[in-house]
Amino acid sequence: MNAQATVPPQESSLASTITRLATAIGKPHYPTGDRAAIRRWAPRQAVPLAFYRLWLRHADAGLPSQGQTEVWQTIVWCMVTLGESAHTPSRRLGQALAESRYSEGRLERLLSAPDEVRPELLMSAVRFLAAKGECFDLVEAAQLLLTTDEDRRESVNRRIAEAFYRYLPKNRRPPALSSGPI
Repeated sequence: MNAQATVPPQESSLASTITRLATAIGKPHYPTGDRAAIRRWAPRQAVPLAFYRLWLRHADAGLPSQGQTEVWQTIVWCMVTLGESAHTPSRRLGQALAESRYSEGRLERLLSAPDEVRPELLMSAVRFLAAKGECFDLVEAAQLLLTTDEDRRESVNRRIAEAFYRYLPKNRRPPALSSGPI
C-alpha cells in the first residue's frame, strides 16, 4: 500500500463504482471463470486479468493507481465471495458482523490493523459473513481499505464500531459498570 496519505474518491463516486461492479458480478451471465479467478486470488499475488476486464468494462473509470489496484482487487474479491446480492447499501458492515456473532477481538484487530494486514483481515471477516449468508454495504469495506489519512480512518472505524455495538445482541454486551458500593 501507499505510505502517503490518500483519501478514497468522493463517497457518491465510490458508491456508484461499487454498485456498478457488484451489479456486473451479480448478473447470471457474468463469466464463472472470471469469478473463480477473482476468488482464487490472495494478497501479494498477481492481480488476475479478470479484475482488469471487470474494471475496464464496468467501473466507468480509468484503472486505479498501481498502489490501489490490490485494494480494489480485495474489494472485488469480497463481492465475488459474498455472491449476487453482496452489496446491500441498507446493511452496515458493523451491523452484519454483530448480528452474525463476529467476535469483538477480531473486529478490534481488523480496525487497528496496519495497511498491509487490513486486506487479509477484511477477507477473513468476509469469509465469516459469507458462510453465514450475510451481505453488507461494501462502500464501508472500501472506505476501510482505501482511507489512509489517520483522522478519516478513525471516522470510518468509529462508524463500523458504532454499528457493531448498536446491533450487538444484548446477551453479548459487556456488563455495565456498577456505580454503587460493591
